Amino acid sequence: MKYVLIILALLTLVPSISRADSSTLAVDKAAHFGISFIATETGYAIGKKMKAGKFQSWLISALLVNAAGIIKETAIDRKADTKDVLANVTGSISAGIFVWAFEF
Repeated sequence: MKYVLIILALLTLVPSISRADSSTLAVDKAAHFGISFIATETGYAIGKKMKAGKFQSWLISALLVNAAGIIKETAIDRKADTKDVLANVTGSISAGIFVWAFEF
């Protein structure tokens, strides 16, 4: 568990130490990752309060968050950026790892 914390802490530092013009680690991608992480964790907490199981709470939350991200990319931006969607998915998966690492 200690190593998971170290890895998560290092991942939060990666965008700040990368170049601003880097297309793969741009601020936009970090924002997609962070918002997806927080939204998935929030949905998970709501699911747990409603007495759903751990996996079910995370799965429903992750699916809803990523569906919203895909809709945003296709409907609002008019051109889907696959790297934004990948950052969303990575944020949701990281939220799941966080949940299992801390036994919430």
